[in-house]
Amino acid sequence: MSRALREFIAMGCIMTGIFLLGVNLFTGIASFWAIYPAASLLCPLAWLLTADKKKGSIIASGLFLAFCIIQNIVETPDYFWFVYLLPIAVSWPLIVCLGKAALKRSFSYLVSFSLISYYVLLNIYFEPRFLWCIFPIFTLLWWPLCTTFGRYPRRFSVLSAGLIIVFFVIVNRISSPEVFWAIHPIFAVLWWPISMYLAKKPFYYSAVGAGLTILYFSLVNFMTSPQQLWAVYPAFAVFWWPLSVYYFVSRPARFSH
Repeated sequence: MSRALREFIAMGCIMTGIFLLGVNLFTGIASFWAIYPAASLLCPLAWLLTADKKKGSIIASGLFLAFCIIQNIVETPDYFWFVYLLPIAVSWPLIVCLGKAALKRSFSYLVSFSLISYYVLLNIYFEPRFLWCIFPIFTLLWWPLCTTFGRYPRRFSVLSAGLIIVFFVIVNRISSPEVFWAIHPIFAVLWWPISMYLAKKPFYYSAVGAGLTILYFSLVNFMTSPQQLWAVYPAFAVFWWPLSVYYFVSRPARFSH
């Protein structure tokens, strides 16, 4: 990034921050809302003005955390919500300082499972009645999964689909167990590994895909309106897919050889 562009961005951040603070002061200080955009502008400003990216990340992370702590104390001193942001403030400069070493598989496992343990403890201490830690856990597990199986697309698709399915089933269970809505994202996700394994085999792909689609509509029919058998209509339409592939793709190719 050129020096002129860095100075331009820095001046833009400063001007915008001053403008927002002025608007906040003139319109009323009952709610000091300008601190949020001001903090978000100061963080990239510290990054840009520091030639050393490692020092810049540490300064920007420190500013971000300081603003969050101040806002927490000013607005909600009875609830220390800034602790939820501590991993972000620590992980960012840590990854920048380590550089290429942060791409190692061992580092991804160490950081991911450390953060998972941290959020699980927060969940137990602050909100034990709702298992919200499932959301950061789901997000953090993708890092070691990518570093371990990213070079193996088929294995990655199977494990990733499994992770997504387990996530939606758990969310379904803890949020609305009376309705099994997780079947819809499960149906969509299953196409990923099926496509990875059978995309080059048209007939098998169409047969498995048609079977999966028919099973999906049958289950939805059974769960939503078992007294009316409407799944037969999409099943009839979907059945034409493998039938067409067999007679117009697979069979002619077999006889041509």
